[in-house]
Amino acid sequence: MTLTHKSDQQADPSQDFAEITKKTIFVACIGTALEWYDVFAYLYFSLTIAKLFFPASDPTVSLLLAVGTYALTYIAKPVGAFVFASYADRVSRKQALTYTLSVMALGVAIITFTPSYQTIGVAASFMMMLARLIQGFSSGGEYGTSTAFLVERSPIHLRGYYSSFNISAIGITSVLGGVLGIAIHSAFTAQQVDDWAWRLPFALGLLIIPVSVYLRRRIPEVHNGVKRARSPLTLVLKNYKQLSLLGIGAFAPITVTNAALGFFLPTYAIKFLNMSPNQAFLATALYGLVQCFLSPVFGYMSDRYGRRPIMNIAALLLAVSAIPAFYLLVKNPTLLNLVICELVLGIFATAYQGPMPALLCDLYPPEARATGVAVVHDITATVLNGFTPFVISLLVTLTGSAAIPGYYIALFAALAWFCLRGLARFDVAAKTASPGVKFGARQDEEFSQAAPTL
Repeated sequence: MTLTHKSDQQADPSQDFAEITKKTIFVACIGTALEWYDVFAYLYFSLTIAKLFFPASDPTVSLLLAVGTYALTYIAKPVGAFVFASYADRVSRKQALTYTLSVMALGVAIITFTPSYQTIGVAASFMMMLARLIQGFSSGGEYGTSTAFLVERSPIHLRGYYSSFNISAIGITSVLGGVLGIAIHSAFTAQQVDDWAWRLPFALGLLIIPVSVYLRRRIPEVHNGVKRARSPLTLVLKNYKQLSLLGIGAFAPITVTNAALGFFLPTYAIKFLNMSPNQAFLATALYGLVQCFLSPVFGYMSDRYGRRPIMNIAALLLAVSAIPAFYLLVKNPTLLNLVICELVLGIFATAYQGPMPALLCDLYPPEARATGVAVVHDITATVLNGFTPFVISLLVTLTGSAAIPGYYIALFAALAWFCLRGLARFDVAAKTASPGVKFGARQDEEFSQAAPTL
């Protein structure tokens, strides 16, 4: 199979077609940061939410109900992806980015202000489920649109570097969530946390959203004068089906590692390893720091040496180290071993994650890029990310082995390695100095020239 948008002439990889600024990066990444901040906040306090909104005689059942409701976010994600990302390709990147944040605010507000089950009964459980559905719908088009926005603003030979800041945004929110978790559990008693203090992270997110919407409304449009597909989704499903399936498999370790090592780790460490909340939040913040600072490093390396070589090595290292790392942690659940587990696996996971946004954008032409990236991201997130906390909790309960996350990570890292080999058949992210030049170079030049500088 040959990609229909493969350019018949190579663009000059040294040519900066559009200037990208710190403001551009911030505006593009703020929605991704808020999306994941909401995820981290919900799962960091999932034990409290379970007691307040899904009470049950068995605490484990209550927890499963809470993380199961979290999975509703990801059921709604593909719908949001089809709506917002398709709109971004057909009409406007800028407007789509603004709309996603506006809808996101409604979901955050419901979580922040809904009374507990003890106050309004089953309506509290219903409102929490509704909030998760709204959050999933609003965030569905965020990643694909913001990633396409970053790539189309970047010089072609630095796409890996600039698009990796979308991964750094996830790391920043992990750090912020971990710090807030430590601060809240340190500043308030357990009873105060259960009564009201758990709502503070959501209230903070709610305050940030209006500022972010304002900034996004002020950005110039990015793709004036470039052809648009009448139905980007149809184009992706018809012409890029096999590439998308391989992309989904390749993206799997990102969703799994962010779940197992990031936002679900505090609940896992507290519930199954009997560690303190502060220890768990500290380790999660460390994982976020690794993501934040190393993603651009590995993104830049992918510009120099190719996406696939960097990601192949990272996938193999992740696959062979995940199980031993978790066995070490389970055998001796100390803060030191938790930090070692997070640091080692975090570096390997980030090496894999950093080049991924640019690799996904290499798969699709500009007129369907936001939709294609959203399809890969959100289908993977729905199948894996949404249910990973539930599956890990269930498997640990059924098997009695707290090392289950290691097996889970290793399985999908191995799967991704084979999918990357499959992508090599299409010459995606081959070992060149500028892998992105091979795909859509002519169209991307038009995009970059049409984009005004912020």
